[in-house]
Amino acid sequence: MNLLTKPIKKKRFPNLVPLINIVFLLLIFFMLSGTLSKKDFFDVNPPESYTGSNAEAPEVIILISNENKISLNDKIMSNIELEAYLINLLEKQKIEEALIKADGNASSGTLSQVIRTIRNTGIKRAAIVTKNKP
Repeated sequence: MNLLTKPIKKKRFPNLVPLINIVFLLLIFFMLSGTLSKKDFFDVNPPESYTGSNAEAPEVIILISNENKISLNDKIMSNIELEAYLINLLEKQKIEEALIKADGNASSGTLSQVIRTIRNTGIKRAAIVTKNKP
């Protein structure tokens, strides 16, 4: 043992592993807890209603614009194309409910045609989105 020499101190760097772990845990937490909402193909301002109920997770969402355009899965289509698309979709998966987001200024005739088309394809329920009146 040499008493005249000083022990060499090692330079210590801060340990970054715990910090990196916390950052990744926060990143995962915010990615999982954040909600991602799908934007509609065109703006729809639903009509107001005094009554209403919650629709259970619909498999199909059909949009009707104020210009009476029908859209499904970001594609504008006619009533005949909508029926053919829904029939093909029903062959692949079981669909029990379709949700209709119709603009308040859309024609009621277009809405009734869409409801008739939905029923003709074999889907049991068609729900219409409305805003609650105060």
